[in-house]
Amino acid sequence: MKITYANSKVERYFEDYTKMQKKLPFECVRTIKKHMDRLKAAECFGDFLKLGLGKPEQLKGYAQIRYSLHVSPNARLIIEPNATQDTVMICTEIEVEGVSDYHGSKENWYIP
Repeated sequence: MKITYANSKVERYFEDYTKMQKKLPFECVRTIKKHMDRLKAAECFGDFLKLGLGKPEQLKGYAQIRYSLHVSPNARLIIEPNATQDTVMICTEIEVEGVSDYHGSKENWYIP
């Protein structure tokens, strides 16, 4: 699957996991790397969703379709499939938005 990033700052962190460790604990970085490797290995987003790894859940309240993957009890990896509701299962491109703690009344971005 093809992976793009929301902006150059996000791409910098996801291309250099040692840099990400300055912002997040080692266990979170390790989990994020596993999720990214699995996303790259999947042929389409539907294949990744069927595995159920990271407890993917669709987020509500956004104009675009967004999913979150569990990184830690509070942190989530936020991804946005480049698809409509009808084509999300056959989507072959996703955009990584970053890592966020979206519990509570507002989003707290660790990696924007």
